[in-house]
Amino acid sequence: MYKISPNIILEITRDGMEGYITLVEPETPILENEKTHENTENVKMNVEELFNKIKDIIKIGLKEDELKLLLSNQYYNEKVCIAEGIKPIDGKDGYIKYHFDIDKKLAPKLLENDTVDYRELGIINNVRKGDILAELIPPTEGRNGYKVTGELIPYKKGKTPRFKYGKNVKLLDNGMYLVSKTDGLVELKDGRVIVSEVFEVADVDNKVGNINFNGSVIVRGNVLNGFRVIADGDVKVKGVVEGAYIENTGDVIVERGIQGYNRFTINTKGNVVTKFVENAKLDVGRNVTAEAIMHSEVSCKDSIIALGKRGLIVGGICRAEKEIRANIVGSSMATTTILEVGVDPHIRTRKEELKNNMDVIEENLNKVAKSLVLLDNLKKTTRLDDDKVQMYIKLLKTKESLLEELNRLKNEYETIEVNIENAKKGRIKVAEIVYPGVRIVIGNSAFYVRDVMKRCTFYRDEGEIKVGPY
Repeated sequence: MYKISPNIILEITRDGMEGYITLVEPETPILENEKTHENTENVKMNVEELFNKIKDIIKIGLKEDELKLLLSNQYYNEKVCIAEGIKPIDGKDGYIKYHFDIDKKLAPKLLENDTVDYRELGIINNVRKGDILAELIPPTEGRNGYKVTGELIPYKKGKTPRFKYGKNVKLLDNGMYLVSKTDGLVELKDGRVIVSEVFEVADVDNKVGNINFNGSVIVRGNVLNGFRVIADGDVKVKGVVEGAYIENTGDVIVERGIQGYNRFTINTKGNVVTKFVENAKLDVGRNVTAEAIMHSEVSCKDSIIALGKRGLIVGGICRAEKEIRANIVGSSMATTTILEVGVDPHIRTRKEELKNNMDVIEENLNKVAKSLVLLDNLKKTTRLDDDKVQMYIKLLKTKESLLEELNRLKNEYETIEVNIENAKKGRIKVAEIVYPGVRIVIGNSAFYVRDVMKRCTFYRDEGEIKVGPY
């Protein structure tokens, strides 16, 4: 508390943030008729003197106009705030901004037609090598405060957070970013950012949904009907794949077997190893190894090997570029079974596509030709109106376009045929029995098995399929 004059008291709050003044009314006030010009001048002088005394004490936030008015009018016996300090603004703490969903919850995917796909639960945060996983947002600067007496009140600095991270994650040199060292699954585990190259689940079912992962997948149980596993690495299933679909770039290992329910089941760039394949369609980039392949369509770039306890291939079509080996092919019931080697299966598939496309184009050309003949006949008998003239021109252009496309397809088809004709590689080796009903195709040569054959090798020589010992 400061006594500025006998009747003026200046008080400053304990925290120094406010200043208050009180004018105490004098015991012998000046009467109205006693106020002279000289007294008025003395008041003005006193106001200036008092103002300066107060200003010597209060250096921040002084309400000068309000104070002068108060002193001039001699506003007595009221405690009035005449100064306010400047409060400090503390710096805000920094934080970690994660570039992935740290609270990922199982939620079905909402489709455009407002229906829900309960197989698409989106449980995986996929990342690629070099992706930014987290970013350090630094603390913001604060601002100092001041008491009314001019004393500095320092602001509190914001805290700088620290990254916590684990395997397959690195901190960039600038200390501001965490990035992934590999493709995989990013997650926040015990407060640490980690990237896993392997995703492991019990089963692929309604609890997990479809899997789409930038790494390898291990399924401890089964992949159930209607679900998908798409991965950039290997897929290992310790149970069965039942009416599901697997697509990946690595190998596929299914310990108990594959039941496809006559659907496209496996599409992989690697190998497939399994106990059995039944009623399934497989497109494999390398080798297929199984104890039994039954009533399935299997295509692979390298070899199909059916060995082990059964070593059986029966029903369906097996296509391999290099070799097919089995213990038993076909059945005593003369089940139709086709084995093809010597040509990349995709080339054979492409040849079939070309043939189908050429048939469609030739059919369309016939329709165009008939329409042109009809318009030509009309033109001979009567003059064509504008609409029919435009139609005639459009048909001529369509015919020209179809002929160009047909010639392009024929050239590609003939090239494939030449390659198939010249195919010499490819072997089919049967360790025990080949039953009637089996068709052997090597290149563009075919051989039909009409009687039981044992321990033999099929190969192509001089354009014909020949049979040699196993």
